[in-house]
Amino acid sequence: MPVDGVLNSAETQSLNGRLREALKISLPIMVSQFMLMAGGFISNLMLSRVDETSFAAGLLINSVQMSLVTVIFGVLYSLSPLIGRVIGEGRQLERVGQLFLAACSVALLVCVPTILLLYFARPILTALGQPAALIEACASYFHIYLWSVPAVGLISVCVQVLLGVLKQGVVLLYSVLSLLVSTLLSYLLIFGKFGFPALGLNGWAWAVSITAWLAALVLTGFILRHPGHRVYALTTLQRHSLRQSMGSIVRIGLPIAVQMGNEIFSFLVTTLMVGWLGVEALATQQVATRYLLMLVIPIIGLSQAVTVVTSKHFGAGRLGEVKLTGQAYVWMGALYSLIVLAAFALAPDAFVSVFIENRPENAAIYQTLAVLLVLIAIGQIFDAVRNILTGALRGLQDSKFPMQLSIVMIWVIGVPLAYLMGFTWNWGLVGITVAHDIVMAIGCAILWWHWKNKFKSTP
Repeated sequence: MPVDGVLNSAETQSLNGRLREALKISLPIMVSQFMLMAGGFISNLMLSRVDETSFAAGLLINSVQMSLVTVIFGVLYSLSPLIGRVIGEGRQLERVGQLFLAACSVALLVCVPTILLLYFARPILTALGQPAALIEACASYFHIYLWSVPAVGLISVCVQVLLGVLKQGVVLLYSVLSLLVSTLLSYLLIFGKFGFPALGLNGWAWAVSITAWLAALVLTGFILRHPGHRVYALTTLQRHSLRQSMGSIVRIGLPIAVQMGNEIFSFLVTTLMVGWLGVEALATQQVATRYLLMLVIPIIGLSQAVTVVTSKHFGAGRLGEVKLTGQAYVWMGALYSLIVLAAFALAPDAFVSVFIENRPENAAIYQTLAVLLVLIAIGQIFDAVRNILTGALRGLQDSKFPMQLSIVMIWVIGVPLAYLMGFTWNWGLVGITVAHDIVMAIGCAILWWHWKNKFKSTP
């Protein structure tokens, strides 16, 4: 009897089949990530029409919110490969239900430190030396938003379940509808339209919170009531299996969360280093970062897709397919990155002029940014391969090695090398970027070696 989510084994035997499969699974994830970024942009645009403090607070809130949610709920990223493996094995599918309930339990547990951090936002921001007006605005927002943290955790669980059973189209639909609802509510509550109170920044907090609870309820209802999910026994609680499933989620998911937190924190440290170079360097880096965040969206899609696909082949014992699938996704990511590099190298003006006018007084920053975009694109080739291999390894339930490699490469090599090239050798922002590229290349090579070693006896 065919099970929902099982890949067509005949199709995956050909390269064309793997490429079609990669696009089918990863494209909705890419669009979903874009919707997430678009939501933040639209909200900040609205807040810029309120006042300067609300706009500045919105930028800080976006950064804190995304970083905190990504790291805290990053442990749940282990859910989709665990589900994928069970479905790939094709037996005892009720284990999917135990994984779902275990993930819900883990999500509720990690909500506690998240809520506490948000509740104490005022003293934390004060200790970090933020302006008083900004502290009050952010603290007021977070005291409203913290009530939606359990909903955000439940959404994270539902998204991972849907990816695990290959219902990525539902994830896309959720992202689009959430963006529309959140934007509408933000407009009504920030500006006080159609009889609603004008709440400014707090209006945005209520809009985000209401949208989160609506999305959590709808997604959970869909997962529980879908006829195709009955075989998973999603509401049947088995205490012994529940504890085992929670252990598996944390064992595989904790290294993922640590790696995410490590890379986010390293980005903050790099930004601080660039700040030492001056306002102009920081502005240049921020422009480059905007492009980098856009460029990485397809790679995120490919990485999450390859996690699910390799986990299913791994569960079915098809190690040859795991190897070939991983390599196919890597080639797709590398090809995409090469196209980006060619665009930045051949037509830099088209990208630089979006943010900076090509005038004599801007000549230095214009030229630096053109060089920087090419360097970032070079690094993106290695980073794309690294991220996709990391996703493939998660499908094999190997999350510790990528985490350990990330920590060593960033803090033992990356940060010291960035300081050496940026400040000791006086290469400035270009030196810091070159150091980043070198670290990405070394990390990519090591991860590729680790991946190949897993298939020494596989033809």
